[in-house]
Amino acid sequence: MNGFVPIKGKCLYWREHLEEEDRYDSRLKKDDWRVQGTCFVDGDTWDFTASTIPPDCPLRRKCRYYIRSG
Repeated sequence: MNGFVPIKGKCLYWREHLEEEDRYDSRLKKDDWRVQGTCFVDGDTWDFTASTIPPDCPLRRKCRYYIRSG
């Protein structure tokens, strides 16, 4: 899971990864940068923009391995 890091205060298995090319696209505002979120245990992935990232894993109530990070 290269490039995916745990997010403090969110599900330990939840990872977020910024599409690096968006950072250098001057046409995009920071809120529109693409972010991929995944629960790396269950293999579920979601695509968000920086302004729509959920406060925690969307399936946190159903996740078999939910442990809060940090």
